[in-house]
Amino acid sequence: MKVLGVSYGYHDASACLVVDGRVIAAAAEERFTRQKHDSNFPTYAVEYCLKEAGISSGDLDQAIFNEDPHAKFSRVLCSSMAAFPDSRREFVESMKAWLGRKLWAVNTISARLDLAPEKITYLGHHYSHAVQAFMGSGFEESAILIVDAVGDWACSALYTGKWQDGKPKVDRLLEVSFPNSLGLVYSAVTAYLGFSPNDSECSTMALAAFGTPRFADKMRQIIKETDGGLYEVDQAYFNFTKFFRGPVTDRFLEEFGPARSYKDNLPFDCFGTPEGVVSKDAQRLADVAASTQLVLEERVLGLCRKLHGMAPSANLCFAGGVSLNCVSNYRVLTDSPFESVYIPPDPGDGGTSVGTALYYDAAEAGGTPGRAPYSPYQGVELDELDAVKLVDFIKPEHFVPYLKQGVELPKGSKWRFKTYKDRDELYAAVADRLMAGQIVGCMQGRGELGPRALGNRSILIRPDDTKLATRLSKHVKERASLRPYAFSVAEKDALTTLAIEPDHVRMNRWMQFAVPTVESARPKLLGALHIDGTSRPQVVYEKDNPAYHALLTAFGERFGIAALLNTSFNPSGYPMVTTPVEAMVMFARTDMDALLLNTTVIWKDVEHS
Repeated sequence: MKVLGVSYGYHDASACLVVDGRVIAAAAEERFTRQKHDSNFPTYAVEYCLKEAGISSGDLDQAIFNEDPHAKFSRVLCSSMAAFPDSRREFVESMKAWLGRKLWAVNTISARLDLAPEKITYLGHHYSHAVQAFMGSGFEESAILIVDAVGDWACSALYTGKWQDGKPKVDRLLEVSFPNSLGLVYSAVTAYLGFSPNDSECSTMALAAFGTPRFADKMRQIIKETDGGLYEVDQAYFNFTKFFRGPVTDRFLEEFGPARSYKDNLPFDCFGTPEGVVSKDAQRLADVAASTQLVLEERVLGLCRKLHGMAPSANLCFAGGVSLNCVSNYRVLTDSPFESVYIPPDPGDGGTSVGTALYYDAAEAGGTPGRAPYSPYQGVELDELDAVKLVDFIKPEHFVPYLKQGVELPKGSKWRFKTYKDRDELYAAVADRLMAGQIVGCMQGRGELGPRALGNRSILIRPDDTKLATRLSKHVKERASLRPYAFSVAEKDALTTLAIEPDHVRMNRWMQFAVPTVESARPKLLGALHIDGTSRPQVVYEKDNPAYHALLTAFGERFGIAALLNTSFNPSGYPMVTTPVEAMVMFARTDMDALLLNTTVIWKDVEHS
């Protein structure tokens, strides 16, 4: 059976092809269009998936969409009419979008794929998240928690999943309906703090570490716990149905103070903020972030307790946009009643194309829980040999007008490259460069699903050098100093670097939990730690990613710990690179020293007269 999962229409459009229960390919549309969070129909992602399997759309048995357009339209219509006439702007804009395009998703998919309508179906948005969470877990049975901004009507939902007679069975227990949304609250506070909502919630989470939760009691009144773990959001503080007025109301501003303009810099530094530079106003904002983060964690834990009471499993599957909050996730792992927590590689909307395709295939053709788990490395893999031929014709001085601010081109600069036949020699050469304090871009194998770079589309440096990490932030990533980096570590060194339970090591494969580190190991990890000594690790097993594991091992032989600071290979505001040429362009424009493209190393050399 050949099933194509499709997600699009809001953000993070994607496609996934499942053939006979196996994920063949999956990718986000943004990786092809270079438009971050691209929401348009995933034309290029679909094309990639079909090409990877060597089939055409006519060979598909089914296409499945991650949303019930009629249910979502009813929510949009009712919520905009409820506040009418104050919501007339929302009503007009929403009707234009829905009656013009969004309501006709099945027709769009049919036309784009040249596929008969009877071969197209859809699942409700939160049900799509639920099967996304369950299908890749490998669990025979599990409780399922979904927390995001809003889907059809639900903002949070509780489910159970189990395999029965060789088929997955996912049932809804209850849901918290719009406008009571933890995700929307966190996004609104993100906008209030001067960051971009639906993109920079990670900055709110990072800022929280610099604050104290002195506003937590007020935030608990705004997000009130009810009925043994559920919650309600006081709408007097937010404009969820009147968004053109801004994310928060005047009442919110009266309680917490004025919002920050994105133009106003925050003075916090994850490597240590100098004394005397933090104003009372900046500290207030950090305290608001800390208060919001704490209450979010409390409400998510409340949902976990409620769910466990209704479905007392040892296992939890967790998805939705809020499950990208790695600080909250660690509280779920350590403080909830569940023993094992599974979060998909891409737990947001983009990953629903994978879960829905796996679910439909198994529901129709049957399967087993051990067959469904999949690797996060499902994206495009491209050979670099044609691209590196350009090196002989590149003159670095041609890039001078395009260099990032603060980057200078040394006189006599020249690019050089070497393609290696021996992998051990390749990784030894790259490890030597990393030990020497070089910034190395790494593009190898298939691209990762989701927002986390997991060694195949990564920028790497040695993890102990905070000055090097600062250079990486300023002259390569353009990253705010308050945002910490993470690190990858080979499984053999996981428990010597991470202060976690042995049973939790396997759950830390995909940078989804902010965990404490072993104090004696921190001098070796300073560049990859937040101000509170935590990090968001990727524990790398050889069978998960043999190439990256080999590089970590080669570096560990020189460094003492097989760990590297690992951040995503992308310029600020853009998706991770997809092609060798895209990687080479970023390499040319920034202060990166070397570039690993599969088996080829390119480096910047300075000719001395």
